[in-house]
Amino acid sequence: MKRYLAYCGLYCGACWSMICRDKQEGVESAVELHTDADEQPCGGCRDIGQSQCEFVVCNQAHGTECCAFCLEFPCQRIRDFSLEEWEHHQVVLANLQRIREIGVENWLNEQAEYWSCPACGCRTKWYQESCTRCGATISRRI
Repeated sequence: MKRYLAYCGLYCGACWSMICRDKQEGVESAVELHTDADEQPCGGCRDIGQSQCEFVVCNQAHGTECCAFCLEFPCQRIRDFSLEEWEHHQVVLANLQRIREIGVENWLNEQAEYWSCPACGCRTKWYQESCTRCGATISRRI
């Protein structure tokens, strides 16, 4: 589950690219989701392909598990990231604060539940409007 925690405070378990990776690896919760053939799978922040990400580099330099535990939190880098146009970036400051309050494992469990279909429990992704398993409408969550 820890691979679903991005250094910047995103929940990667609801990311389309991570879901593609999970589907390739046969992760059961990803089976219900139909992936786009053009989508590039992502293994998360701890994957070698992400080693140049500014948040990966910064957290490794600070020796932190994620930005929530950095002494400089919230720094200008994470503030700027939270102001980007993508709605799923706009929640990172609240996510990181929540991680500080309840810890990584509890936050990951909360997020897994939050990003599940309320009708059938199927895993869902950012911006998804209906469940791929049961067809239930998924209210906007970001």
